[in-house]
Parts: sequence; structure tokens; C-alpha cells
Amino acid sequence: MTEGTEYPFILGSAGHIDHGKTTLVRALTGVDCDRLNEEKKRGITIELGFAPLLLPSGRIVSIVDVPGHEKFIRRMVAGAAGIDAAMLVVAADEGVMPQTREHLDILKLLGVSRGVVALNKIDLADEETRELAFFDVEELTRGTFLEDAPVLLVSSTTGEGVPELLKALERLVAEAPPRNRSGAFFMPIDRAFGMRGFGSVVTGTVYHGFVREGDDVEIMPSGLAAKVRSLQVHGAQSQTALAGQRTAANLASVSLEQLSRGDALCEPGRYFAANCLDARLDVLPSAPEPICHWQRLRLHIGTSDAIIRVSLLGGPNHEKNLKILPGESGFAQLLPESPITASAGERFVVRFYSPLRTIGGGEILLSATSRPRDRGERAAREKLLRELDASPLSDILPARLTALIKEKGALDESSLFKLSQMSREDFEPTLRKLERGGEQRGVVSFGESRRFFCSETMLRALLGNIQTLLSSFHKKHPELAGLGARELTQAMKLAGESMSEQKTPAELLRFFTLRGELKSAEAGGETRFHLPDFQPRGDERFKQIVSKIETYAVSRGFGLAEVSSVARETDIPPSEANKAVGYLRENADLKIIGEGLLLPRETRDALLDAITSIEGDITVASLRDAIGTSRKYALAILEFFDSQGVTRRVGDKRVLLKPRNRNL
Repeated sequence: MTEGTEYPFILGSAGHIDHGKTTLVRALTGVDCDRLNEEKKRGITIELGFAPLLLPSGRIVSIVDVPGHEKFIRRMVAGAAGIDAAMLVVAADEGVMPQTREHLDILKLLGVSRGVVALNKIDLADEETRELAFFDVEELTRGTFLEDAPVLLVSSTTGEGVPELLKALERLVAEAPPRNRSGAFFMPIDRAFGMRGFGSVVTGTVYHGFVREGDDVEIMPSGLAAKVRSLQVHGAQSQTALAGQRTAANLASVSLEQLSRGDALCEPGRYFAANCLDARLDVLPSAPEPICHWQRLRLHIGTSDAIIRVSLLGGPNHEKNLKILPGESGFAQLLPESPITASAGERFVVRFYSPLRTIGGGEILLSATSRPRDRGERAAREKLLRELDASPLSDILPARLTALIKEKGALDESSLFKLSQMSREDFEPTLRKLERGGEQRGVVSFGESRRFFCSETMLRALLGNIQTLLSSFHKKHPELAGLGARELTQAMKLAGESMSEQKTPAELLRFFTLRGELKSAEAGGETRFHLPDFQPRGDERFKQIVSKIETYAVSRGFGLAEVSSVARETDIPPSEANKAVGYLRENADLKIIGEGLLLPRETRDALLDAITSIEGDITVASLRDAIGTSRKYALAILEFFDSQGVTRRVGDKRVLLKPRNRNL
């Protein structure tokens, strides 16, 4: 490997205060991570420190040095989030201490699965004390990811054991399987500062994806837009920063006052300011009490620190009795007091609000979700999260898309991509896999011009609403062919903005028709939908009424009949007259124009002859005079011809656009 090759791997230090984490990092890297005057004066680490570590192979990986004092646990969590492996530092002259235990708990909660133990300060401990410390470490790590990890005896002061520690770290990096670093770019910000001549600079560990110089980015949760002016990885200029690398980004179009720790630098439009996060919540076995429904806790996720309420989803019927006991897990919604931004799969830690103590943590399963409206929806959400959490790693991406569709009810392909937080390269094959197994997953896709995805549960609900509406309509109007897409739209109540567009109901109705759950017929110049077993029918009396009204409408000539007067003029009961008018609109090409004026086919043909024979300007007055009717009727007729593209209004006049059209 080439000397000085940058390798995307983050090693985090952990351990009790004054156990020598920072001096050990300095012995390994030559970098003093205590950069603040207060840190040097007090001899303790207050802020996160970062350093490049050159391994014997020539690989350069990143070390994150975290504070050990209990007052700075929030900063420790911010540094430990996103690391690939841990170096737990224990002083040989003191052994395991309270923050040693808490740091190890936090590492477990954050999903760290490999590491080494450095038994430091061996120059200050005799052989017996070292042995006691070793047994202390052995007891502490039993049953954890560090149980079989190497324990290296080192002295950061004399340098003893440091070469052996470097070799152990080299093996750790080499043996670690490649971490899945795909996805839309996401980098929690752990530091923001200004540089004269450069402007605003932010630093952090890239969690997902990559970013390049010149890329547009978004600061979340504020939603501010910015552009990456330049990038550095460990102080060296770089065109690209990848997931797993410590990165500094110089940003244009954003001021330092608009940036803070806890924000995230993101690919635009892919991450959201969330008021609700769906999660698996694990309570530590050592927790002094359970986590209860609606408990107020402090959430540490990425580099953010937020006060939340915990809404537990499973358990007894009465919400006030819901709880997760120490050593157990459950599914919950995390409700921050102000919006935060997180990525799906991100690990977090929760602590008591007062007194501050780590109680548990878990994993974000779905980000930017909504709260269930009732007990039934709560149970459905809990089932959904349980299925997602149980998905094998090889199936996690299609399982996540399935969960998103079921949570939202229905999504178009574009919206699903935005919510997925996946890269386009991952999304396309995942979508194909989802479509192949959609029926087994309870998800259906439909649409021709645009692809839509809907849960079977929502489809059944939508179809049920449509069937109920059609059944009622068929009973009231057995003579009519059915209802159009526009009338059925209200019955669908489709979920999500992406499903509310005008063409979506038509796509969905076409889908139901292809499945044989609805039937369609052309009537009145549009497609009408009806139940599969419905046949329009009318008795002999109804047919006589239809014929009478049709004859009446034609007989009125250019003095058009009005809907409101049909019943009175024909001596037919109003309810029956209205049904007959509706039937004529569907089956005899009767138009209703203006304020309820009947315009039958014969009259339209005669009006076309009249309007084309007008000499001079076509106006309301000239048409009124030509057909010998009132201004009210003439205006309604011209507005109808305008709508059909026969005429176009220019000021107070009309211009003929095309020859007579007998198919109006």
C-alpha cells in the first residue's frame, strides 16, 4: 500500500477521565488533541479531538479522542457516534472506574462491535496492581463485544507497548469487514468556526455517501442551502470526502451564526426536520428503573442533544402502564421538543433528564414519521417496526422501502426515493427487488405515466370507500352508468401529497379495473366506473319520462330550457325529472351550459350553422339578433363554444377558430 493512503475508518477512544486517552493518542499519532487553553490548564479533555493515525501498512485512519469526565458525556456520545471500532483505555494503576463502565455501555448502545483494550500507565503500577487491573477489565468486558479483544499493556509516557498497540490496531482495521457506507450524503456537524478569508467551516465524520467540491448541500434541520467551496480530509485538500472520513468543509452562502453542533450537512432534499422518529429502544440491564410511556429523556444522536418524550407503542391497553424494563427492548416513537434530523439505521443514546445518567439507546428504524391516530394504528405501527427490525441485513433496504410505503400508506416513486435516504445506485435495484416480491410484502405498485406504491391495507380501504359510494349511487340512480374519476376522488382520500395530484385517481381506478374490482364504461363523453355486477336499467315509465324531457328540450329551440323549470313545464315529479336529465347527459349527449341551461345535440348543430353565418363581428348582441333569443342565452352559448375551441374571445368579440364541428 502506498505510504500515506487515506483509509475510511474511524477509531474512537473511550475511558474514564485521567486514564491517559489523550496522551496515548499523542503517543500513537504525534498530535495533541487538547487544543483549548482551558484543556491544557485543567489537564482534562473538554472538547472532541481528532487526529490522523498512520498505521505500519501506510494506511491513514482517523482517531476520535473523547472527553472522559461525566459532565461531558454528551460530547463523548457525539464523538463515538459513527465510529468503526473502539480503543477502551483503562489506567493500570486505577482499574475500571464509573466512566469506564458508562463509556462501554454507550459503545454497545451505539452498535460498536469490535475494538481493543489499552491498559495504560503501566509505568505507574507494579505487577500485582497490573494484574488486578487486568482481571478488572476481564470482568467488565465479559459478555460484551470486547470480551475476546486483545488487552495491550502500554505506557503513553515511556512509549512501552505502543508499537504492539499499533500492530493490534493494524489487525483490527484489516480484519474489520467493509462497513456499508452507501446512501445519500449525511455528515453530522461537530464543530463550526470561521476562518479569515475563507468564511464558514464545519467539521464532522461523514456517515453516508460522499460529497465533492462544488456540490450543493443543505444544513438540516434548518433547511438552509449552501455550497461546498472546498474540502479537507485531515488537513489535506481533497476533491471528495467519503463516508468514514473525518472531513472539514468550507461552505459558501451560509454564515457562522447559522451553524451549530447538532446540525447535519446533507444532500439536498433527502433528509428532513423530524418531530417524530420511530425506533427500537433498548434499556440497559444496569438501568435503575424502566423507561415509561411519555417519560422525558435526553436524546443523544449524531452530534445533537435534544429533550424528548418517549411514546411507547406496545404493551397493555392503558398507555400509562406501558414501560420497557431494564435489560429489555421495545418499540417507541421519539418526540423531540424541537425538530432534529437523523438517518435511518442511526444509533442513539438516551439518558435520564435528571439526574443525568445513561439508561439506554437503540436504533432509528424510520425517520420523519407521524404519530398514530388511535390504538389500532399504534398496534399496526408496532408490528411494522418489529418486522423491519427483524429483517436480515441482506434484505434491509427493500424492507425499509416496504416500511416507508406502509407508514405513509402510498407514495409515488419520486417521493419514495427522497424518503429512502438511499443513493440512486442502491435505490433502482432495491426497487426492482421490492416490485418482484411486493405481493408477499403487502405492497402493490401501479401506474403507467408515473409509478406509485401503496400498501395492501390502504388499497383495501380505498377500494372499500369506492365500493360503498358506488353501491349507494347505483341504488339511487340505477339508470346511470356510474361515477367519473372526479366524483370518486373524494372517496379515495389518498395519503401523502404525492398521491393527491389530479392524475393519481385515474391511475388507481385503472388499476382497480385491471384487477376486475371495478368496471368502466364510456358515457356522456367520459369514463364512468361501476361495480362489476351492476347493469344500468330503467323501467318503461322511466323511458317515457326521458323521451318527454328530450322532446321538450329540443322543442325549445334557441330559447333553451332551464333545468330548474323542466319538472314544472313537463309536469313530471322533480326527483324523476332530475334522474332523466342525468340519463340524457350520459346517453343522449345533452349538455348543461351557463346557469343550468339544457343544450341538446339538435340545437347545438343549429347554433353552429347560425354562428358561422353571422356577417361581421361575432358578439353577444349579433348572436342574440341572429337567433332571436335573449342576451342571457346568447352569452351562455358563446361561452360554451369558447370552452369547446370553436371560438375565442378577443375583447368583446369572438373569433372562429375552426370549421363547424358536429362532435361537440
